[in-house]
Amino acid sequence: MSGIFSWSALFEAGGPTLIFLLACAIVSYIIIIERWLYFRGRTFNPTEITGSIADLVKSGEYSNAGRMLLDKKTPAGYVLFECLQTAESDDRENLFEEIKARAIGEKMPDMEKYLNIIATLGSVSPFIGLLGTVFGIIRAFVSIGQADGGGGGAGGLSGLNTGIAEALVATAAGLFVAIPATAAYNFYRKKVDGMVLSIEVAASRLKVMIIKSRKR
Repeated sequence: MSGIFSWSALFEAGGPTLIFLLACAIVSYIIIIERWLYFRGRTFNPTEITGSIADLVKSGEYSNAGRMLLDKKTPAGYVLFECLQTAESDDRENLFEEIKARAIGEKMPDMEKYLNIIATLGSVSPFIGLLGTVFGIIRAFVSIGQADGGGGGAGGLSGLNTGIAEALVATAAGLFVAIPATAAYNFYRKKVDGMVLSIEVAASRLKVMIIKSRKR
């Protein structure tokens, strides 16, 4: 590429705000990839995860069922493992709900990890781009003013072009960071909500299984 579309020209035109926005973009994309890998390995079906331990729970083999849940290394496995510890309790129904809520709360930081960062980047980046836009416009008007005072029309035009270029590049860079970050935050926020709902469903199935096994 050449001219304004070359990388060197873009960095020169973007000014200092472009460097900061580039750092924000790198952080944002790293988090997006990390979260994608996290959720890809922890998606589960509530029916499948409870079905895999159904026979063990029905026969009262709670320790073996617990080990199988922990082997899954997922938030759902951990929550169900904790809930399974109430199977031998006389007050298991009330204790079950309390332990389930606590276990989900313990896993929420892992599921929501870094989401606040990309939400912040998605919100702040357009304003940083706007700041660069303002700097670019200021530079353009300063250049025009200096050219009028010194009688240099060509120099004023060159300064005007530089200022406008900085303004446009900064705006584009801010959107380049904000759009993916905001979209990723909304997507992963929905993934977290869906995972919590699936855990609630699986825990409810497990509770019924425990009650039935204890009545035998």
